[in-house]
Amino acid sequence: MAIKNVDQDRLSEVLGRHLTPSVHISTPERLFGRGKKLVQIERAFASQGRHIFIYGDRGVGKTSLAMTAAHVHQSTSEEPVYVLCSETSTFADIVYAIGNNALPLKERMESTGVGNSFGATIGGFGGQYKSGESKRANFVPPTDLNAAADIIRYINTRRSGTTVVVIDELERLTNHDEKIKLAEFINSISSIQDKTKFILSGIGHTVEELLGAHKSATRKLETINLEPIPHNELWSIVSTVANELGVSVEQRHLMRSSILSDGFPHYVHLIAESLFWAMYDDENVVRTAGDNHFRIAVKGALERTEVEHKSAYRKATEKMKNTKEYELALWSLADTTETRRQLSEIYERSYCRIYSRSEQDHMDRNKLNQRLLALKKPTHGSVVVGYGSGRFAFREAILRGYVRLVAEDRGVSLARDFSS
Repeated sequence: MAIKNVDQDRLSEVLGRHLTPSVHISTPERLFGRGKKLVQIERAFASQGRHIFIYGDRGVGKTSLAMTAAHVHQSTSEEPVYVLCSETSTFADIVYAIGNNALPLKERMESTGVGNSFGATIGGFGGQYKSGESKRANFVPPTDLNAAADIIRYINTRRSGTTVVVIDELERLTNHDEKIKLAEFINSISSIQDKTKFILSGIGHTVEELLGAHKSATRKLETINLEPIPHNELWSIVSTVANELGVSVEQRHLMRSSILSDGFPHYVHLIAESLFWAMYDDENVVRTAGDNHFRIAVKGALERTEVEHKSAYRKATEKMKNTKEYELALWSLADTTETRRQLSEIYERSYCRIYSRSEQDHMDRNKLNQRLLALKKPTHGSVVVGYGSGRFAFREAILRGYVRLVAEDRGVSLARDFSS
């Protein structure tokens, strides 16, 4: 035990309460950096017939904001309704799922009606269930907007107070006609009831991209373009845990953890978890996180990050030859806080700093351009996109944080422009 007065159970409890790299947040006290957005949602819901649409990059915390807001505004006697879209989802499927998920699980999973029964033996104990004659909702996927509205009306008779419905991962709803139906539904449902509130969420850069070009519906939506979390709020995630454990983390390590995370809470949660376990595993009692603890934290975050980020990096860089050149191209692109970067600036400001001109096999600007162009291709996972005139960016901003973690683990500190 290297953290004074903190045993393993206590450490696990504190980390589990504050750090959630694998699950979505649903309580305001754990949702750092989104206070203004929660106020915006509260004021929007105060306006009759208004609903919420949250959009932005993958991993920026859209679902956590949606679920937190849902729990805040949901009547205390019920849970919010959460519906996840899939690539095969239709408008009818979504509304059908809303109706089913709004009802008690027991009612949905157990058959009812006279004469129905089942027996079970579990763990050596016999069990028998005989149903009564209690009423059970019999939903079918709605065939039109009126039938869909009836499902919402029925929910309102079964649930007390306000019901908040979260429809998540709208980017997976690829059929344009189904998007239009959903948009028309949101537009029409606002006119006939105000007891059910909707929060829609998806990866995208515009509402039209995710919901189609239904202007009437977008007027009923409070749109929230969710940006990465500010650095000082990311520091608070780490320092809050440190304060509760009675230890400290130096400002430079707080700053470095936020820079590596690049505004995405997933990475800072991973770094923080590994950091405090590294302090706990130290042979000596420690009161302040040291450089060795931070190095262990970076390596731990890399090992535990999502498989899709590791796979994308491997596909982009691990080739029969020139692997180092592709890595250096990615590292150079990830070296500043700017999203879209021009080739000459990437080369002069980043690549030449990272890889000294005196080293063997130094790339010139033309070769770096070739490597960045190759990273746009499917054979390299299309991890980079181009914007003309020699400008490049990561296709998904969250991958930039993973690239920074890899470079840090290899002894190369990126994004020094922020710390300066």
